[in-house]
Amino acid sequence: MNRLLDNQKVAKWHHSRLVRRIFSPKIIVLLCTAILFFGAGFLVYSAITAPVMPQGNIISTLREMQEYYADPENSYSLPLVILPPEDSDWARLTAFEEQETGAGAGTEDRSEDIEYRIRPGETLSEIAYSYKISYNILAYYNNITNVNRIRVGTVILIPSLENAKATELQMARQPHRTNTSAKTAGAKIAKIGYESHNIETGRGVGHTVQFSILEPQSESLQSFEWDFGDGKRGFQPNPSYEYTVPKTYVVRLTARDSAGTIYRSNPLYIDVPYPSAVAEYSTTRFVTLSSPNDYFVVNGTISSVARYASVDEAPLDFSESDQFLTKIRFTKPGFYGITVNERGIDHYYSVFVSPIPSMHADMADGNFNWYRTQFNTGTTSNCGPASVSMAIGWSLGKYFPVSSVRQAVGWQGDGGTGFEELQRVIRSQGVPAAIKPLRSLENIKEVIDSGEIAIILFRTDGVYSTRQDPASDLFGKYYTDTVGHYIVVKGYSLNGEYLVIHDPIPSDWGVNSFRYGDEVSMIGRNRYYSTAELLKSLRRADMIVISRPENS
Repeated sequence: MNRLLDNQKVAKWHHSRLVRRIFSPKIIVLLCTAILFFGAGFLVYSAITAPVMPQGNIISTLREMQEYYADPENSYSLPLVILPPEDSDWARLTAFEEQETGAGAGTEDRSEDIEYRIRPGETLSEIAYSYKISYNILAYYNNITNVNRIRVGTVILIPSLENAKATELQMARQPHRTNTSAKTAGAKIAKIGYESHNIETGRGVGHTVQFSILEPQSESLQSFEWDFGDGKRGFQPNPSYEYTVPKTYVVRLTARDSAGTIYRSNPLYIDVPYPSAVAEYSTTRFVTLSSPNDYFVVNGTISSVARYASVDEAPLDFSESDQFLTKIRFTKPGFYGITVNERGIDHYYSVFVSPIPSMHADMADGNFNWYRTQFNTGTTSNCGPASVSMAIGWSLGKYFPVSSVRQAVGWQGDGGTGFEELQRVIRSQGVPAAIKPLRSLENIKEVIDSGEIAIILFRTDGVYSTRQDPASDLFGKYYTDTVGHYIVVKGYSLNGEYLVIHDPIPSDWGVNSFRYGDEVSMIGRNRYYSTAELLKSLRRADMIVISRPENS
């Protein structure tokens, strides 16, 4: 019995000794370390191989970025990932696109200020543009006295939207504060130029433009900011830019040299016409019916009439119609967009139906619209240049931009122009133009009956405004200005009561810009102004008479 107890004691002693060896501090540390590494490895493996990765996972984020930029359509910019120092918070891992401008506003939260570290090659203007704020506000907010000498690596603050607005108000309350741009008062003049060529676009014709600095040499300048006229900027010395939307774009350059001196350029006017205004690109035929009784005749069938649900609902009186010939009269005056199917091909006609019998000196081959407005032509006060543009287009059958007339005339005072300088521009294009007396209706009739047109200058308050919707009421002016104004006379009513006018609208853009949203509005075309009212309100008892070249 005693021997059995002794054996049990020995077994317990060996078991206790084994447990102490297994669970010794060294063994426990080794086991914990192994478990820790095994667990970490398992988590990493799961994160990489899991079909749906946990939101916020770093590897998941980087993989998604890699897949995104592997797509060729997204390859215009490459991702740049910035890893913070080892002692920083990993939650600050940041990914952003390195765009051509360098600065990357993206869709960052603008409710608070943003710290921005300046990178090589960047300018303050470039950074400000990326964040859609004025570089003057950015300089003022950061107490930068010379915007041309910002150091690479410097951290500046991009003000929140609220702080940017407050800064702008604060600057406005300091009218005598000197500009943050060095030597603003002593800004020098830079001369810029361009070369362009037409491009085919979905809307017709556009332009690819190569800009260049003529004076001084671009090598002597350090920073460049091109305003392309459409809200976009460029920061290269000689940028290339593509315009596709019809409009006149005013382009300017602001540059700086190493001393901080500012150079400001002359404006350039880049004109992109509507296809209907260019004979080579127009797919519209323009037809004028001089009487409500005139027939519109086409070799095909009318398939649709603009603004009407069906041809049957349009105000058309069919005299004859089959697959080869359609002959109709319109029961209402005004403008009509007619689609005609001729041998399986659709052709579009813009038809004007005179409200009363009249004589019109329109183009024999009306395959483009020679009417011009001064809306969106680069500057205001362009009624004279717009009238000249119409005259050249009517005479030569080609598009001549309103902005080109303005550049040829120049700008003095309030931008007003005179008969002699307008005549000079017309003649410079090979168009016959003579200044003749205008005393009576007979003077106008003689011009129109000779197949010519005339430019006159009158006081707008001498002609009454229309009392109805100007889109449907073709009589009287369609604005409220009281200024001296140029218009084109291109016809007269047979009873002599009215002159038929192409009016490029004066200057009330703020309230009437909707009338020219497409810049080819019909409201100013073929309006009927009282002959008596016009003759009484002439600013000059003369007219510029425009003819066609003899060989045309």
